[in-house]
Amino acid sequence: MRKSKVEVIKSIVLSILVILSIYLYYKVYFDYKVEDIVKAVDIYQNSQSDQELLKKARKILASPKEMYLNISKNVAVRILSNQAQYSQVVLKFIEGIEKSLVKKEFEISLRNISANFFKQKRVLILSYGYQIDFNTFVYELTKRNIGNAAQGFEFNRIFIEENGTGTVLYFFNSQKQRAVVMRFSQFGFMPLEDSIEKDLKLVYSWSDSLGFTEIANKDILIPVEFSDVQFSEIKTRESSYKKELIVRRLFPDTILTRKNILKNGDVVITDERRTLQLKNDGRFVFEYSESVFGEKVDSISDALMFYLKTFYTEEDLRICKVELQKEGDFKVYLTTRANGIDVVAGDEEFCAKIEVQGGRLQEISGHLFDILKVRTSQIKVDGIAAIDTIKERKGDIFIEEIDLEYISGGASSYPYWKIKTQSGVVYVETIK
Repeated sequence: MRKSKVEVIKSIVLSILVILSIYLYYKVYFDYKVEDIVKAVDIYQNSQSDQELLKKARKILASPKEMYLNISKNVAVRILSNQAQYSQVVLKFIEGIEKSLVKKEFEISLRNISANFFKQKRVLILSYGYQIDFNTFVYELTKRNIGNAAQGFEFNRIFIEENGTGTVLYFFNSQKQRAVVMRFSQFGFMPLEDSIEKDLKLVYSWSDSLGFTEIANKDILIPVEFSDVQFSEIKTRESSYKKELIVRRLFPDTILTRKNILKNGDVVITDERRTLQLKNDGRFVFEYSESVFGEKVDSISDALMFYLKTFYTEEDLRICKVELQKEGDFKVYLTTRANGIDVVAGDEEFCAKIEVQGGRLQEISGHLFDILKVRTSQIKVDGIAAIDTIKERKGDIFIEEIDLEYISGGASSYPYWKIKTQSGVVYVETIK
């Protein structure tokens, strides 16, 4: 009897030790504070070399709003930015054009050309959604000046045609129906094209091949079929984690830093030379007290590298607009994507804006939010049905563009069809 009591006590003590060890294991491995996570991420981000940051900056510069593989006039396959082939095409493009310009192995010419020229061809289409200065774009990707062959030329699409003899890039201005044509040795896009065609899920077609010539721009691509495509329902929320991360990076010396909380709840942090205002609606404004204190910025890539080093938290980003003014003055607007689709923050079409004046960084502003995936569902309304919906409600208004877009803020949502018309923008739900 005495022995059994000892065994019971031993068992109780052993159980307590096991429970205690599990608790300590949890504390060590799982019970992190937000500050600890921020420190860990900060160490990782700051360990990245300038070369790695430059590579990311160039990838963002070259990333289009929409990417397609055109197979025929009736079939174009869309590649979303969360698909592996999207990044592979972008990186292959950057690598190919950089090597060719360094070796000076290319031919260049200007050519009047119609969009119809590309519709029957097997081409990759990179569609940017805004006009880009050709010389600036090439210089940012390669650090090489292309010369005066295309001075002042702007483009909004790149068509990539590759065959057994080489690769041709058409930097195309859809308004002027004119292109800068660059010819190179093979970049190696054909295996990627085969991979994209085998993974055929999102099928689009040129609007004129569908008989939409009277109500739609003949050069837009209209989605006609989605096969086994799951889209997430997302929700956005204010990000305390990102705020902590940014404050630690911008103001590492806490002795020189002051923090004030305004009556409206906004938080202002300053070290006399620069100020970060964290607004209670999730927006932020970072600026320098005087222009001479701003970071020196020689190019768009430099501005993006500063943003990546200071504000970036591994999101899927693209440039939605660049405003080039006089030399050394420009603005870059960035958009965040979820599931390969733009997420619009509030009433604005961008999530961050970088302003540079006189070759120095002046201000970075935007929105700080986390994207939460709530659930997934198969999309149920194709693009033609969305067009039919607005025709029923608004009549035969002229359609200029159709795309998928998340609208953040408030309740969670699936992506909407964003249909740009001559009378304004119309949104149609994808889930019925």
